[in-house]
Amino acid sequence: MEVEYCAECSCPYEYCEYASCARVAAAKLEKVALSDDAAGDAPATSGAAAADAAGDAAGDAGAEETKKKSSSSKKSKSKAKEVVITRLSRNRKKQITNVQGLDAFDVDLKDASKMFGKKFACGCSVTKGATGKDELDLQGDYSEQLGELILAKYANIEESDLRYVDKSKF
Repeated sequence: MEVEYCAECSCPYEYCEYASCARVAAAKLEKVALSDDAAGDAPATSGAAAADAAGDAAGDAGAEETKKKSSSSKKSKSKAKEVVITRLSRNRKKQITNVQGLDAFDVDLKDASKMFGKKFACGCSVTKGATGKDELDLQGDYSEQLGELILAKYANIEESDLRYVDKSKF
C-alpha cells in the first residue's frame, strides 16, 4: 500500500480535512479516486459513460478556473479594507491582542489606543508592524470584546470587515 502525502501540510490526504489545506486535498483525493475507479472499471464502462466522465472533468476544470478568478477578486477587495484582530502568546500565560487595519477606516490610532487602554484597563500602544504600517498592541486577550467595542464605537466598520486570527501557542 502506497500512501500519498499532501505538499501543503505534509499529512496524508485523508487527514487534510482537519488541517488548513482541506480544499487542495479534497481535489487531489477526488482525482485519485477517479483514477482508481477508471483503472479498476475500465473494461466495464461504455464509450458514452467515458465521454460523460471526460465532459464532467472538463466542466470541473472550467468551474475551478471560475472559482479561482472569483476568489482572487474577493481577495483583492478584502485586502482593501479589513480589520484583523490577532491573538498572540508572549509567554506561557501572557497574551497580546494585535489590531491591524483600523487606519483604512480613518480611525485615529492614538485616540483608539487611549480608549481601548481605558476600557480594558490594560496597556495599549501604537506600533509599527512587520509590513511597516501602524497597528495597535493590547496587553491581554481581548479579541472578542475588542471586536464588539469596535463595532459599537465606529459606525463605518461592519462585522464582515472584522477578521479574527489566533496565533497563540497555548
